[in-house]
Amino acid sequence: MNIKYSVVIPVYNRKEQLLLTLTAFEKQTYPRGKFEVIVVNDGSTDHLEEFLKDYNCPFNLIFRNIDSRKGPAAARNLGVNEANGEYIIFCDPDFLVCPNFIEIHDLYHGRYKQSVVSGTPQCFKGVYTHYYPQFKEREKKKCYDVLSKSGLWKDEYLQSHNLVEIITQQDIRENFSNLYQVMSRLDQFSEKMKTEYTKTDVAPWLLFITRCVSLKKKYILKIGGFDEKFPRGEDWELGYRIHKQLGLSFIPIQETVGYHQEHPSSFRLKENRKYLFQKHGTEDPELTLLTVWKAWKDVHHYKNTLRLIQKFYKKSEQYSDVSHCLKLACQKAVESKYFSS
Repeated sequence: MNIKYSVVIPVYNRKEQLLLTLTAFEKQTYPRGKFEVIVVNDGSTDHLEEFLKDYNCPFNLIFRNIDSRKGPAAARNLGVNEANGEYIIFCDPDFLVCPNFIEIHDLYHGRYKQSVVSGTPQCFKGVYTHYYPQFKEREKKKCYDVLSKSGLWKDEYLQSHNLVEIITQQDIRENFSNLYQVMSRLDQFSEKMKTEYTKTDVAPWLLFITRCVSLKKKYILKIGGFDEKFPRGEDWELGYRIHKQLGLSFIPIQETVGYHQEHPSSFRLKENRKYLFQKHGTEDPELTLLTVWKAWKDVHHYKNTLRLIQKFYKKSEQYSDVSHCLKLACQKAVESKYFSS
């Protein structure tokens, strides 16, 4: 069979989560001969390759190493270049995919041609496959709340200095529904936020989150791939270029096709926004408003402000001064926050 889908997974020090994610790919309903999984080890220091040496993979698996850490953008670009498939599905090492993961992507691409298909916002549902001693107190409480309800919590976890395995490969192989025992009932997004993410009238590129997103390989190559100068946030920037330069449609998947394996959180974006504006300028409100609203948290405020600005832009000439002032205000907000000494 010809490979149709190449799943690209960059990984940095996530060996335990990656092993469960790979195990989940064993259960795909999509024909094994028509997909491959490309794991790019981005200079991990946790002996990932040795850890996986005993994994007997039943599907097409390609493993590539980067000697020193280059960042997820570089790792994904390498994965794309190695890919044999017509379509690329970007997936994270901690995203535990459902059995119909590839089948659903294939169904959507069959319906929507020339499109980016995204699992956002459904892909943010969390499962506690491991307990981390590095969890912050609020994260420990969330983990306790989930595991205690299913009878899986043990008080000795709090004394452990090492990662504790809650869900095993065998659990996934025997019955994927075992994950429901460790699933968080608290949704990261409110229904209002979910609804806004699925609306694509403004800033549809917010759906380009590489935890779960797919498109034809030729589009990625045509746009030049990920910008490797971004340490984080490279997915939104690529999505922005795809939207502005290629004009592809962005389609949200309605079904849940996987679950995020919860781990100690870390999120940095300010330095990425600074480079974003240096690269693209400060005239586009879709970018400049990122200084006012945290789009990943206040997506409804962010998008409603864009809609308001669009209304001014579409008015007759008598409003041209107003729209110009709005654009200048956006520019000044960026300049004062990021470029002042």
